[in-house]
Amino acid sequence: MTRKGNTSSYGAPCGIFRCQGEDQWCAIEILSAEAWEAFCRLTPELDWPRDPKFVTAIHRKENEEELHQLLESWTINFTPEELMARLQSAGIIAGIVKNPKELLADAQLNHYQFFWWMEHPEIGRFPYHGQAMKLSRTPCQPRLPSPCLGQHTEYVSCEILGMWREEFVAYLKEGVFGKL
Repeated sequence: MTRKGNTSSYGAPCGIFRCQGEDQWCAIEILSAEAWEAFCRLTPELDWPRDPKFVTAIHRKENEEELHQLLESWTINFTPEELMARLQSAGIIAGIVKNPKELLADAQLNHYQFFWWMEHPEIGRFPYHGQAMKLSRTPCQPRLPSPCLGQHTEYVSCEILGMWREEFVAYLKEGVFGKL
C-alpha cells in the first residue's frame, strides 16, 4: 500500500474540492457509471464531462489529475452547502468538510452529545470525541482525559516491564525518558 491522499484506487473523481470562500471544501465521490451520468445530467452547461477521456471509470482514473482540476474549476463557484445539496439531490455522494470550530457548533453533533467536555491537567476544559454511536444496553461514559506526555512512564517501566525502581531512577537521571 502507498499513500493516495483523498483519491480512490477504484475510480475518479474522488477527493476534497475547493469551494467558494476561504478554506471551504466539499468531499465528492463519483465512482460508478450511474453517478458519472448523473453528474453529466446535472452539469449540461459544462463540455468537459462528456470529453472522451472521461467517458469510462478507467479513462477518468487515467486522467485523474486533469479531471480533478476541471472539477475544482466548477466547484469553486459554489459554497460547500450549495454544492453538497446540488450533488446529493442528483444521487452523488458529497459532504461538507468542516473545520474544528464548525464541528463544535454543529447542531446534530451537539444533539447527540458527540463531544465530551473534560478537564485536562495541562490545557484545561477541552472537547474530546465521544462515541460515534449510542448503544441502549451498553451506554458509553466519558473516562479520564488523555494522559500527559510521560505520565505513565514509571508505571509502564516498573510495573508492566518489570524494571527495577533503582534502574528506572538511574535512567530518569540520565535523561533517557526525556523530561518527565
